[in-house]
Amino acid sequence: MSTPDVTIARSRIAPLPKIALTRNTVGPVVLAGAVVLLWQISSGLVFVIPSPAATVQELFANLADPQYRTDLAVTAGATVRAFVVGAGIGFVLGLLVGFSDWAKALLEPLLVAFNGLPKIVLYPILLQLFSLGGGKVAMGILFALFPVFVNVATGVRELPPVYWKLALSTQASRWQRLVHIVLPGIRKPLLTGVRLSVSLAMSGVVLSEFFATDRGLGRVVLQAFSHAEYATMVATLLLLIVTSFVISVALWNLEKKIR
Repeated sequence: MSTPDVTIARSRIAPLPKIALTRNTVGPVVLAGAVVLLWQISSGLVFVIPSPAATVQELFANLADPQYRTDLAVTAGATVRAFVVGAGIGFVLGLLVGFSDWAKALLEPLLVAFNGLPKIVLYPILLQLFSLGGGKVAMGILFALFPVFVNVATGVRELPPVYWKLALSTQASRWQRLVHIVLPGIRKPLLTGVRLSVSLAMSGVVLSEFFATDRGLGRVVLQAFSHAEYATMVATLLLLIVTSFVISVALWNLEKKIR
């Protein structure tokens, strides 16, 4: 192929990333517009669903209330603690099961079986052990632990054997293997587990606040429902959904950049 032909071919291929970027941008916008339109239609048919404009107005009014901001801070703090502890425990257990055959044989069946349990039934026990504030954090930990554990354990076991041969040939220590081989090798599944863990930690905390707590957004939603304050209820749910969605999308975009 001659030089002019190569230049023409490159000029034809160059616009493709721009087209892909446009499609990736238009898709979420169209989906968001469809959701808002369906929401607006539903608000006219069902009285318990406020319109999008009324919900957003109620949300800003709630955020101006100091008590509501206290509930928000309580839920956010409990979610962060649950995520950090749960993801940390899941990471350590995942490494242990991924590296050790005896740990895999001993712990993996127990953890998989425990993950299948409806964790909310354990909440009364957690309340007795950790009180109101600690109980919902413990529940969030149980929700956040398993995505990181499963992804880390699977990522370690699927590392190419040549990595271990390289570590053996260079006489790398365990710490060097962890830092220079394992962590770079499992960064994508680890980030996937973290993305799921954040949302599940929030779900576990808020779900616990539905049943027993002194402060928190779950308590706000339950009380708003009991008092027929549907605008407050939907506004709080919207805040939780948008927060979880933004964090998940940010981590998902970070995942796509990792090769």
